[in-house]
Amino acid sequence: MKKIQPVTATRQLTKLFLGLFATILVVINLLFVITASDLIYRYADDQAEEVIETIEEDWPENKNRETFLNAYVARQDDDAIEVLDGQEKFTSPKAHKIFKRIDHRSFAIKNLQLTQHGVYYLRREKLYHNRMVKIAINVDDLIKLAGWLLIVTMLISLGVIIFSIPAIHRLAHRWTKPLTNLSDEVDTTTPQSNQLQKLTIPQQPLEVKKVAQSFNQLLERQYQVMQQEKEFIANASHELKTPIAGILGHVNLIRRHGKQHPELIAKSLKYIDQETQRMSQLVNELLILEGHHTKTMTEVDLSKIVDSEVKSLQGAYQRKFITKLPPKVFYRMTTGDFQSLVHNLLENAAKYSPVNSTINIQLTTGNGQIIFNVADQGRGIAKENRTKVFDRFYREDESHSNTIAGSGIGLAIVKMIVEKYHGRITIHDNDPVGTIFTVYLPQQK
Repeated sequence: MKKIQPVTATRQLTKLFLGLFATILVVINLLFVITASDLIYRYADDQAEEVIETIEEDWPENKNRETFLNAYVARQDDDAIEVLDGQEKFTSPKAHKIFKRIDHRSFAIKNLQLTQHGVYYLRREKLYHNRMVKIAINVDDLIKLAGWLLIVTMLISLGVIIFSIPAIHRLAHRWTKPLTNLSDEVDTTTPQSNQLQKLTIPQQPLEVKKVAQSFNQLLERQYQVMQQEKEFIANASHELKTPIAGILGHVNLIRRHGKQHPELIAKSLKYIDQETQRMSQLVNELLILEGHHTKTMTEVDLSKIVDSEVKSLQGAYQRKFITKLPPKVFYRMTTGDFQSLVHNLLENAAKYSPVNSTINIQLTTGNGQIIFNVADQGRGIAKENRTKVFDRFYREDESHSNTIAGSGIGLAIVKMIVEKYHGRITIHDNDPVGTIFTVYLPQQK
């Protein structure tokens, strides 16, 4: 079986340009044929017109008329002239034979008559005094000359096509070289690389340059996602490793000393219960963050949810919550999304604010959007870290991470929920101290 060669851009361009080049040469040759035919026709017509004018102006009135005709056709032996002057007919030598050939012609185009003995230009003209002139001019020599020129032109065109193939192939290879280099570099990229990989961006052509730039952007996003996933796995492992180690330690403690010291059992079970709840909360948060939650959409009263969460947190934290809420604000969203958003923002504000400090909560509508605002009096967030706090497991103050409860996923969940409903969240400094989180959700039509 014949092996099918791959269709490369170089081959396609070579075929395209060769086809275009051959088409141009064919058109040029056709134009040459048309132009040559027109010139031959005009030449014969001019010759016939010259003969007619001569006969009309210089036709002798004596008996030398045939001599006059013989003298005129002496330049071209295959030309023929016939003049009907009243009842008399005067012809040049071979005129009878030539006109008989024309009468038995096989093909005719306008005045051109194709016979077995050549091609003639035939013209009839009526002059004054009822004088009729019939002229046949042989154009074989002109046609042969044009034919030879056409053959030479076609041979030259064929030679040009044959000798241009390597040049066109080299040019096509040169034009596609940036694309080939780009393809080779793409083949050498490894998706699991620990280093950011980038392709060499050619300056031209523009299309290949844009493809390389877009691919580099894709590689950069892929690298960032992979780094985030690695960081996520490492942080999740770290967060789960500590409670699991503690649980195993207390299980072993009960196994070794439970019978001799029964009082240790209650203390260990309390610790195991706390750590189990902590892991359960972490797993639930991870499931929410990864999108494993209900997708049922319903009309939710946002004011009611904020009020409920504030009352729930007031008993857990010694903070003063001040709310400013409209009576009812309905928004169509997944059940539990806004509750998770409010809970995480309020709990974040409470955890990082001093005891007996004030937390202001405000819910407003206007300008085609719903605005939820949480302002605390905590230690604030540095400007360079305001985008990092939405990353999974990120904590700005690592020195207090062991004393402040939490998994570091709450704000990541908030950002995920906000983006789910095409909103946005901002962070600003509170006056005089603290942080303001503001959520903007577009109102639904």
